[in-house]
Amino acid sequence: MGKKILFYGLIAGGILTVLFLLSHMLFMKNFSAEMWETGEIIGYSSMLIALTAIFFGVKAYRDKVLGGKITFGKAFTLGMGISAVAAIIFGIYVYFLYTAIAPDLSGKMIEIYREKIKTSGQTQEVISRQLEEFDKESTLWNNPYLQSFVMLLTVFMIGVVISLVTAVILKKRIPIIENTV
Repeated sequence: MGKKILFYGLIAGGILTVLFLLSHMLFMKNFSAEMWETGEIIGYSSMLIALTAIFFGVKAYRDKVLGGKITFGKAFTLGMGISAVAAIIFGIYVYFLYTAIAPDLSGKMIEIYREKIKTSGQTQEVISRQLEEFDKESTLWNNPYLQSFVMLLTVFMIGVVISLVTAVILKKRIPIIENTV
């Protein structure tokens, strides 16, 4: 089971990292609020695409190792393992993204959100209060460890949901052999 977890987790983490790196290279030249929103959609879609490796990993384990039968618990555990490996790989990528690949990314994101607050159409009093609150929180955005951990958790939690769905879809009861003696 460990080999399947590692193999499919590496596939999911690799796909996720490549998709995010490609989208980063495409969108960072003309970084804007619209591009950021498009990037978020692409990002979450990339997570879903990459984490389909959970389904394929559980199915391969069920069919090739367990002879076509798997319990919900074993399927869910396998999916969680694959999710954990993918999440760790992605968390490492995000750390390098914020420290080496695009160290100015946090600052660009902060400016986009500040601009969104300023152009929200709220009263000046509300905008001032929101900017003040945002400025207090924005220091967290400049922490690559926190960014990495948040993205690791995001991938893992999406993986938990996919693992649950996969376990429900792929479980096949192992028949209980009755003793007739």
